[in-house]
Amino acid sequence: MKLSLRLILFSSLTILLVICIAYVSILDSRVINKLEGVLWTVPAKVYARPLELAEGGNINIGQLKKELEILSYEQTKKLPDNPGEFSLNQNSASIFIRGFKSQEPGFYKLKFEKGRIKSIKRQDGISIDLIQLEPLSIGGMFPSHLQDRILLNLSQVPKDFQEMLLIVEDRNFYNHRGISLKSITRAFIRNTRALGIEEGGSTITQQLAKSLFFSPEQTIRRKIKEAIAALLIEIHYTKEEILLAYINDVFVAQAGRRAIHGFGLASQFFFGTDLKNLTLDQKALLVGMLKGPSLYSPTKNPERARARRDLVLNLVKNDSLISEEEYLELKDRPLKIIPPTFKSLSKYPAFNDIVTLDLRKNFDDSDLRTKGLRIITNLDPVVQDYLEESIRNTKAKLEKRYGSQLNELEGASIVIDSFSGEVVAAVGSTKPNSYGFNRAINAVRPIGSLIKPFIYLSALQQYGKYNLSTLLDDSKLSVPLSGDKVWEPNNFDKKFHGNVPLHLALSESYNVATTRLGMELGYSAVQETFTKLGVKKRISNYPSIFVGSFEMSPLQAIQAYQTIASEGFFSPLNTIRSVESSEDVLSLSYPYKVEQRFRSEPIYLLKFVLKQTFISGTARGYPLKVLEKWKVGGKTGTSDEQRDSWFVGYAGNYLMLVWLGFDDNRKSPLTGRSGALQVWKSFMSKLDPISYEVRKPSRIKYEWVDAKDGLLSGQRCKGSIFIPFIEGTEPEIIPQNRKKCRINKESYTSKVINKIKEAIEAK
Repeated sequence: MKLSLRLILFSSLTILLVICIAYVSILDSRVINKLEGVLWTVPAKVYARPLELAEGGNINIGQLKKELEILSYEQTKKLPDNPGEFSLNQNSASIFIRGFKSQEPGFYKLKFEKGRIKSIKRQDGISIDLIQLEPLSIGGMFPSHLQDRILLNLSQVPKDFQEMLLIVEDRNFYNHRGISLKSITRAFIRNTRALGIEEGGSTITQQLAKSLFFSPEQTIRRKIKEAIAALLIEIHYTKEEILLAYINDVFVAQAGRRAIHGFGLASQFFFGTDLKNLTLDQKALLVGMLKGPSLYSPTKNPERARARRDLVLNLVKNDSLISEEEYLELKDRPLKIIPPTFKSLSKYPAFNDIVTLDLRKNFDDSDLRTKGLRIITNLDPVVQDYLEESIRNTKAKLEKRYGSQLNELEGASIVIDSFSGEVVAAVGSTKPNSYGFNRAINAVRPIGSLIKPFIYLSALQQYGKYNLSTLLDDSKLSVPLSGDKVWEPNNFDKKFHGNVPLHLALSESYNVATTRLGMELGYSAVQETFTKLGVKKRISNYPSIFVGSFEMSPLQAIQAYQTIASEGFFSPLNTIRSVESSEDVLSLSYPYKVEQRFRSEPIYLLKFVLKQTFISGTARGYPLKVLEKWKVGGKTGTSDEQRDSWFVGYAGNYLMLVWLGFDDNRKSPLTGRSGALQVWKSFMSKLDPISYEVRKPSRIKYEWVDAKDGLLSGQRCKGSIFIPFIEGTEPEIIPQNRKKCRINKESYTSKVINKIKEAIEAK
């Protein structure tokens, strides 16, 4: 009997031992798999472009202030003495920058003159050429568990931060093997007295094990598992590796659905800079939050957070890491956290959608969600904010004018750099921060008169046949279709205008004249122009295509206009500057690509007419001085029955396209002029584009011609207009009744100047 009992007991113990060994083996395998190689799935981070402030740079004080406010810098009346502060005077700005990558934090003074940076000086008065502000974080490619972190190596973690962390969380970290019996005993006694869990005895290694492998439940069973895992971690890894893993993994805050893990991201999230750039009081706040990220959150409970920070500083003082005087000075500082750079998963959803499309050309989704890539984009946060404000305000004004019928009005807009093709801003809704259907890339709609410049460009490439004064027929047109049907296009004003010069037909957007021109050119010639403009869609062989039945998305349409705005040079649209690994090693660059698709002369002629849109056409109303400064051009577009309102226009080096309409394709009271153009105007008034010089091709010459018949005229002739021609294509006929007014009388001054020139040449 005793033998049987012993056998049963031995067997049970053996089985229990085998189970324990098996469990420990499984747990050991989990520990190794989790901590070897890539420790965690680290989502890609998406950033706006870092603003470079260079001597001679085109930026005024107002634009700089806007940028600093977006980056959550605090304006002070005195000279800034802490990172994240700035002050402004009439022609100067003082900034204490936070630091970004190789750009160290520090004080800089900038002087401005005529909308440019005149000089940049350090605090010691030494002049420098360039400084860089940190880029705004605008989103990420998050895994399903929505954990977000920035991985650090130990060299990126300041020594004083490591010491502070150990003082607060685990003083004996370097003296134990994963568990601390002293701490456990102390916690056991206190919890027994309290008849509950009031204190934990966990080491940093145990906390890491709990975070990586176990639920947060407070049970004896979980504590035993945690202790075993901690011992296994200590067997396989050095103290430095364990500490670094803890620093990268610890949960610090919750931002909506996104969980902020690790001090690398926590530093950026609360203070907008790297951990190495933080002051001691800021480091103390982060360490103090570990006791209860929600309870001691500086955003939710600032007073509790400050008290906890001061407690940490006191512990540091007691360990003689800081003096009494330093403690008192640090204790008096306000928290000064920045507002979260983005409360949702992505601050600019429409722009980030375009970024994702570009990324997927070179990266798998799994790489974007796990490898901690840093994506630097071309987004300009100031331009983006202006764009969002403009589309919201314009919709509000239109609702006030037209009533509740526009409550559901939607829209999209994209702004690019005309010459580089860089997408600098985008919205996909009249509610710019909303998620869901992105109309900037997915709303494929008839583009109306936006198509007309493409047709006229096709004509202007045929030098010998067409010029700006070529007469086009705008009389009634009947086009036979299949099945004995007839299509009869009409103009917006319901009138026919007879023979009109080409430039007038385009600037006034005459449908009939344009249809005749398209049919005369032929579908293949127009298709060739479309292809050279970067339009990948094929046009259908229906004449209605020439007046705007062709469908495009805003992204596709602005690509086509980019080549026109950039003097005939095609650049594929791009949102990304570079992609870097988590170790700041360049993974992929996106160099500027450019290809000349059209000769400069026909583009110059076309842009002359697109400028007339603002002078006498559908976008008129701007003072001539403004038009000359901005070097503008543009085109309105209204689809059939005003279902779509379009405008595309360039000013300075910016090209902007706007679409307004309803998702269900119903009619609206808006034309291109009354709708989309108003968004463009609102935006440009905020941006005030910087002027640039347009070089006139050498073969271009100007002549005075009659605005109606296109024949030669003179400045003094009634109804004359001064327009460009490619040399050798200008009209030669001078009507008899214009010969007198064509002769320009020289002023006395010009006569004197000419005589002086003749005398000099004679000598």
